[in-house]
Amino acid sequence: MIRRQTVASVLTTTAIAFCIAHTPAQAADMASAAAPPDERDRGLQRDVKSALVADPALQQTHIAVSAEGGRVTLAGVVTTAAQRERAQRNAMAVRGVRQVENAIEVTEP
Repeated sequence: MIRRQTVASVLTTTAIAFCIAHTPAQAADMASAAAPPDERDRGLQRDVKSALVADPALQQTHIAVSAEGGRVTLAGVVTTAAQRERAQRNAMAVRGVRQVENAIEVTEP
């Protein structure tokens, strides 16, 4: 019968060997590839939202983000074309984003 301690030892040894053989970036890519699609999409959506919120030029905007299979859709309202373009650039800069559909509308304040 296999004991918990044996299983824990095997898992720990495997994790250490994995870390030694791969760079952190490779490990992160492998971990995200192993995640179910829904989790990857939610993670990508969260990362893009974080990138938009972190940009001081986009603080007073209302932008919704959706993600599916590396494709991100931005929708909402901004007051300048520069904000619209900046939101798209920020989204494209997020790791894992392959394409951005920019459905953000520009309205005068």
